[in-house]
Amino acid sequence: MALILAALLLAGVTTGCNGGRSNGARRPLAHRGPIVLITLDALRADAVGAFGGPPLLMPALDGLAREATWAGRAIAPSSWTVPAMASIFTGLQPWTNQNLHGNAAALRPDVPTLPEALKKLGFATAGYHSNVWLKKGFGYDRGFDEFWPLGGGRRAENQLATLGAGPAFLWAHILPPHAPYVRRDDLLARLPEAPPELPARVTVLALEPWFDPAVPLPDAKRRVFRAMYQLNVAAADEALGRLLAALRRSGQWDRTLLVVTADHGEEFKECGQVEHGGNLCRPLLEVPLLIKLPKGWQGPPLLLRAGDRPGTARLRATLVEAAGGEAGARTAPSLFHSGGPGVLSELYLGNGVNRFSWVEDDRQLLWESRFAPAEPEYFAVHTLDLGGRPAVMPRTPPEQLHARLEKAFGRTLPLSGGSGPPALTLWRWPPAAAGAPLMTSEVAPLADQPREVEMARRLRAAWLAANGREAPAGVRAGVQPGASEEEAAELQALGYAARKPQPKPVPTPEQL
Repeated sequence: MALILAALLLAGVTTGCNGGRSNGARRPLAHRGPIVLITLDALRADAVGAFGGPPLLMPALDGLAREATWAGRAIAPSSWTVPAMASIFTGLQPWTNQNLHGNAAALRPDVPTLPEALKKLGFATAGYHSNVWLKKGFGYDRGFDEFWPLGGGRRAENQLATLGAGPAFLWAHILPPHAPYVRRDDLLARLPEAPPELPARVTVLALEPWFDPAVPLPDAKRRVFRAMYQLNVAAADEALGRLLAALRRSGQWDRTLLVVTADHGEEFKECGQVEHGGNLCRPLLEVPLLIKLPKGWQGPPLLLRAGDRPGTARLRATLVEAAGGEAGARTAPSLFHSGGPGVLSELYLGNGVNRFSWVEDDRQLLWESRFAPAEPEYFAVHTLDLGGRPAVMPRTPPEQLHARLEKAFGRTLPLSGGSGPPALTLWRWPPAAAGAPLMTSEVAPLADQPREVEMARRLRAAWLAANGREAPAGVRAGVQPGASEEEAAELQALGYAARKPQPKPVPTPEQL
């Protein structure tokens, strides 16, 4: 097996690339009405009743699924906000975007974003952000005529309710279900199971001990965390419902091209961790996707069948082409084209490991390449980064551990890794049963070595097609500005570490 994988890594594989194929002769697209994109943070597909989740949890989203042109499960480009949202806005894979970690989280200034492309096509644009990573300092304001915090949603609702018939693009990002999880007593009746004595709040630091795969999560804790997450899911649906109701009041519902999806999902130890960003588990990658084309749509159909799992990175090209524009070089193909045999997801700079996922039908190949030995104190440092206190204080200063990992990461091939072949694991994703309880483990390992090798070839080909020739990252400072003290505190509350602004050095007399 090792020899086969070594040969695979050296081979110039060209089959199974991620490029799209045209659906044949088609009429030019030029939708000149409203386009609305709503993204939810950390919403797993199996939280949605329409896709097998609890039937009462998300009535607004379930109602939209009944009206949508296509509604189903999709695959996120990564398992946390920075790389996932960058891919949705640019149509490029995380490695090409270089939005790989907290110190390189800003959008590349040389890559046109979705709002920039639509503005160039004559659309008025408005954006409503909530997650700190999506603020102006990280480039998400580019292309927007108006850019506001979503807050309680009142301003966005008013704008949706007063939409005209002309070309306008509105994006809103709803922060829940993202932690911290808040108990919402008015939504308790929506839960399929409500454990007694739910806390008022579950913070990221309360979840943090179980981010370490070596620490088991007791069943009682799992039920509490699950229920609190579900309450956040229900709250997100309430916010979504208000936005959709406002859009209906505008009288432009039938003319609107509407897309609702999530940046990534959430995990509760299905693959050993909690929250998100630690691996490429099914609950982290499989997200809802609902698309409503305008009534009387004259363009080509969406090339999606029931049961397909398209990549959400394809949304940028879909919306730009619908508005009459060109998708752009190397962007993921629109949903008006065939998308190839599978979907690639990427996650970089973990505990000495880069992770890749390739999903085809009901099978997922996980590819792990190592750029450094695992750091024994990695998870203790992770807790310190979030402002917590680990059970055992690390002897290695966080800055030293991060610098060691980043140095090794920067000099190693991202996909092939350092010494030795990558580790491959093949999983099957059985279909979700209707009404199945949320957070059931829906993956099963497969001992199928020939299939592993076939899918590994296609994963590698897709990575090369999307990202170009494989080369080490080098020392990449990124283009991220330092977070303010307030933003750094917000990021810690959401479970992220952020580079804080450094004090300016006092000039010496010779420099004055």
